[in-house]
This record gives sequence, structure tokens and C-alpha cells, in this order.
Amino acid sequence: MNDLLIECFRAATETLNFTVAAQKIHMSQPAFSRNIASLEEEVGFKLFWRSKQNGSRLTPAGAALYNGLFEIERQYSDLLERAKQISRGEAGRLVIGILGGVCLDSKSFQHIMMFRERYPQVEVELKSCTLKGLEDDLLKGSCDISFIMSNILRHREEILFEKVFTVESFFMVPKVSGFASDATYSLYDLRNEIFILSEEFPEVNENMIRLCQSAGFEPKIKMAPDYETKMLWADLGMGVTGNTRDHYTRNSRNANFIRVKELSDMDFSLAWNKENYNPAIALFYSMIEEVTNAD
Repeated sequence: MNDLLIECFRAATETLNFTVAAQKIHMSQPAFSRNIASLEEEVGFKLFWRSKQNGSRLTPAGAALYNGLFEIERQYSDLLERAKQISRGEAGRLVIGILGGVCLDSKSFQHIMMFRERYPQVEVELKSCTLKGLEDDLLKGSCDISFIMSNILRHREEILFEKVFTVESFFMVPKVSGFASDATYSLYDLRNEIFILSEEFPEVNENMIRLCQSAGFEPKIKMAPDYETKMLWADLGMGVTGNTRDHYTRNSRNANFIRVKELSDMDFSLAWNKENYNPAIALFYSMIEEVTNAD
């Protein structure tokens, strides 16, 4: 059943007059009738009843074929449009890795909600990850993109990333230590506190130790096995540690967030596996770039 036979069948069904139908598609009436006969031979049943008194009428089988064919045509058109949307990144699925404990009003979530509003056809799924898991899940393919603090990116060959925003850095300190949350301090003011670090990222620890040494003291260190444990200990007031206020611990009853002048603001990057060809990745990054340039 080729396109020409389908076109003849459509015209004959819509006009129920072979002469008029042939004229409609610019074909001679004998050629038109032969095409209808060829189609009936191909499908194996009569499509039309024809008589001089009553003209042409669809048979029940012809009506069923007509309705079915053009339902398939509609479905194909819808399928093709959806496929085009997916190819443009405007549909499909995007799995976004987020550090566990990040607050819902963080910049990461603001960008995600903006993307969902702009591209509702894309199914967005969020995955809570450990600090180490943010990159690992990109390599395993369980996340398409992740928001990662730039200073902990390991610069793996498989991972591509772009800086997307900056967040102010703070020190989380026990409330009983007497530091005021509306004041700015120096690292030297924290010389008597215990610095909680994480075993996951030695290079970050080395940088903090160097900053303390440059400030004139050797820090007392308590080493947590991972980032989540580090934040839990800080939440319990067991020491001081660097972080942003985008974490749930900002509501801690035991700790305050203070500014420390030696602490640089924290850059966040959007990272993805270079072998991941999900077009929604580029769409998401383009949206962030547009928002950033507008600001």
C-alpha cells in the first residue's frame, strides 16, 4: 500500500464519487479506478459498493480501514513531533544529581524549577547523592548532570563541567563558642576551635590547613569519614567547618554560620559525562547561561 493508493482511497472516501475524486487529485478517472481496484486486490476485500442509482458507498470493512489508516497517520505525526522534541531536548528525561541535604531554596533548586516551568515536556528526576557520588553517578550513567562544588571536582577525563554560579561561603561554628552570626571574623579568631574535615577530599583539607598556618596557627583537626558525617558533627556543635548556607544545617539549634574573611566564595559547576548525548543536558546548560548573562 503506497502513498498514491492511500491518496486515492482518501479522496474516494471523502467524495464518494470516483470522477470528482480523480479530478481532486489531478488524475484521469480510469487511472483512479484502477488504483482503487489495485488497493482492493491488495487488502483482499471490497472497499466500496458502487451502483449507478446510489453512487459509491464505503463498505463496513472500507470504513474500518479508512478510520484505522488515518488514526495511524495521526499517531505517526504525534510520534514524529515527540521525536523532534526529544532531539531538541524539549522532551524526554533528565536525571539531576543534587548533594544530599541541600535546601529547597538553593540556587541549584531555583534553576531546576525554572527548567521544569520552561520545558514541562521533559521529565525531571532528582537524585540525592553523596559528595563523592556526584561524580561517580555521572560516570555510571545514573545521573545526566550534577551540581558540584568546583573545588572538589577531580577533573576526570570523562567529565565535562562549566561554572554556573557562586555562593557565599561561611564557617559553621558551635553556638556556645560565642561567635555572632552577623559579624565577620578572621581564621585566627578560630584558633582554639576544632576544625572538622572530611577524608573524602584531601586536597580541600590541605588548603584549609595552609590557610590556618598562614593565619598564624596550627589547627586542631577532627577527621570525619565523609562529607555527610562532617556536617552531622558540625550540626551537633562538635567543631567548626566550612560550608554554604544552602545546607539544611543552617537551621541547626547548636551552630551558627559566620563569615570568615580568608574564606573564598564557593563556585558551583554543572558537570556531565562527555559520552552522555542526552540533548536535554545542553538545553539545561543553555538556560542557566541565559539566566547568568541576563543577571
